[in-house]
Amino acid sequence: MRIDQRLKKDIEKLLLDKEMNIASADGLFNFCFYSSDNRVDPKHYADEVAEYLDLNLNNDEDKLFFDTRIAPSIKEITEKVYQDNYYRKNINPKPYKGQGYELTYLTVKPYQLLPYDDIDIDDNFIEVSRLGYFKEEFEYLAVIKDDITWMSTDPNEINTMRDSINEASGDVLTFGLGLGYFPIMCAIKPNVSSVTIIEKDPKIIDIFRKHILPLFEFKDKIHIIQDDAFNFAKKDLKRYGYLFIDIWHNPEDGLPMYLKFKKILKDKKIKTSYWLEKSILAMYRRCMLTVIEESVNGATYKDYLKAKNEYDKIINELYFKTEKMSFNSIDDIKEILQDKFLRKLV
Repeated sequence: MRIDQRLKKDIEKLLLDKEMNIASADGLFNFCFYSSDNRVDPKHYADEVAEYLDLNLNNDEDKLFFDTRIAPSIKEITEKVYQDNYYRKNINPKPYKGQGYELTYLTVKPYQLLPYDDIDIDDNFIEVSRLGYFKEEFEYLAVIKDDITWMSTDPNEINTMRDSINEASGDVLTFGLGLGYFPIMCAIKPNVSSVTIIEKDPKIIDIFRKHILPLFEFKDKIHIIQDDAFNFAKKDLKRYGYLFIDIWHNPEDGLPMYLKFKKILKDKKIKTSYWLEKSILAMYRRCMLTVIEESVNGATYKDYLKAKNEYDKIINELYFKTEKMSFNSIDDIKEILQDKFLRKLV
């Protein structure tokens, strides 16, 4: 990668934005899940969140960070939006505990912050988390293992699958069963003929078949195959018209799997969508910015021959994929940071 050294200041701005993206995302995540009381008073949430993030709103720099990264992230959400959701109205299994899993109902307390959708990203690659709060209690179905919520039908799950559900038609293939939210919401659509689910965990399949599927009126549309997703992805998929992939827990563990799927499916002509793809590509963009930063600082191919972890491997691959490229303007740099370019790099 050859970069005009006159671009160094512009690149430093992009790198600073990357660090601010990480700081705001991590800070809000920690406030949501690790603060002793993450409930907010809508009239005073600025002070509450700022105090937790150790921001002084009388300081111009801290105030700018809060106004551009934190404040736009938080809004009120209403249960009315979810009242007519088919799954929430019709799929209400009795709680169950066994096989190492617990099928149960969790409650969001009034004014408790929670992620309700994928991140938002503007033209300058500034990431804004999307957090919300209800004024009333909000209950949702979940599967818990080892005190960790592995699957749920909270607002984040519902909203981040909405576009893929709307796109799906014909014979649909999905990797990852969970609580069956995606396949059930697809199967109720008249233009969906069938939904085939690939799931490797027999316990999750058993819970779904015994406790959830019997509550569904179009169960004949649902087909489950116990198999490893990567193994099945290598097979002939011509009969399917739409593929949805959701086997990761979050964008961080999702990026390596996303890249692996992209390579396997590269020559398969099937319309595919990936859960949390926008956030996953944001992680990939951060890796690309690391390569750009190291290139400006004089890194050579020798620095990319060893990897200690999955993310080192990703950064190393990005270096060798871009090592012959030349960048003479900040627009050249911004071009390779676009989602459409990042997808092509895989």
